[in-house]
Amino acid sequence: MNKTSSDKIKSATPFLIWFRRCLPQSLQVQVRPYLDRPYQLALTILDRCDAPQPIPVKDMAQTIGVSPQTVKQVLLALKEGGMTFAVSPTTSWQLSESDPPDVSLLETASVTVSSHNPA
Repeated sequence: MNKTSSDKIKSATPFLIWFRRCLPQSLQVQVRPYLDRPYQLALTILDRCDAPQPIPVKDMAQTIGVSPQTVKQVLLALKEGGMTFAVSPTTSWQLSESDPPDVSLLETASVTVSSHNPA
């Protein structure tokens, strides 16, 4: 993953938190294909982090078809952007059970949405 994509994910972390926690699942499914690829990848990885048990990076990467290094880069960008994780990044990652997102953080989020039809 290149630095531009990593920076996009980092700056969009408040939005991604809000997106996952506040939007109904049915709306998320409709909107996701229109988000730029770095955000789609981050959301896909975050879906794996919601598992009841922590999932090793290697297993996440294999499941979604990217390299373990890409998964690590995305997770680190999310962490740098303010997302909290419950377990050590040296073994596996799992989202932390935390308070609902502060909507005022959305003022600092930067997200790009594609105008093309994903179908």
